[in-house]
Amino acid sequence: ASNTSSLSITQLQHALARPENFCGMHFFNPAHRMPLVEIVRGAASSEEALATAFALARRLDKTPLVVNDGPGFLVNRVLAPYLNEAGWLLADGASIEAIDRALVAFGMPMGPLRLLDEIGLDVAAHAAATLHEAFGERLRPAPPLAALRETDRLGRKGGRGFYRYDDGREKGPDETIYDALGPAVPARRREIPPTIIQERAILAMINEAARALEDGIAARPGDVDLALILGTGFPPFRGGLLRYADTLGLTAILEKLEAFERVYGLRFHPAPLLRRKAAAGEGFYG
Repeated sequence: ASNTSSLSITQLQHALARPENFCGMHFFNPAHRMPLVEIVRGAASSEEALATAFALARRLDKTPLVVNDGPGFLVNRVLAPYLNEAGWLLADGASIEAIDRALVAFGMPMGPLRLLDEIGLDVAAHAAATLHEAFGERLRPAPPLAALRETDRLGRKGGRGFYRYDDGREKGPDETIYDALGPAVPARRREIPPTIIQERAILAMINEAARALEDGIAARPGDVDLALILGTGFPPFRGGLLRYADTLGLTAILEKLEAFERVYGLRFHPAPLLRRKAAAGEGFYG
């Protein structure tokens, strides 16, 4: 098995004499604390291989979830537009504190910029490049995140990213990052309402989750919700990402996505599955 987060399980199988014995077993950082393990089915993976990896995850007291192979698998694919939208919010003049505070208020365990520091800015950039190559313009890295590649910031493991760290402890936002990002961010911060920050970030996730469902990466809406709660800390009290979408109503989400697309562009273009369900008066859960 491979713990890769950005390589194709199916492509890796091509190197093997017995590809049916190979699958993905994707843990999340920090692996000793995060309960989710994605068991990734490559094109040649046998049911026996998947069942073996599934059983091992259970023995490790983890919650395994079988997903199909595809760029980012399930969790990273759905999380990518959320993290990228934080970059676009920086480009629009929002401050680090305002972005992260709004998403923590929504119920996320930490804000998206703090999460990028935890992941590692180098690792996040590599994953973002993989998804951009796979999905094109709608997942083009936001200019501030692209500009980070030209700096030596690594996030928490390097002592500085969007935040400063001393002996691994977060010491507040690093105000020098705005200068380091140069023309990718405005010279002055401006206030963006917390509700707009939340809507842009969360609706981007909902839209991508609909695409992942239609692509067959996840088998059912409940798998998406389980994965996002256990893999990203999406607030359980909201029922899960797609259950939360159903409480908002898919027609209302569609209208908001169309409005955002007119203002912000292609990355908010509604997923076909979401559009069909809204037209039928359905939710993700039927």
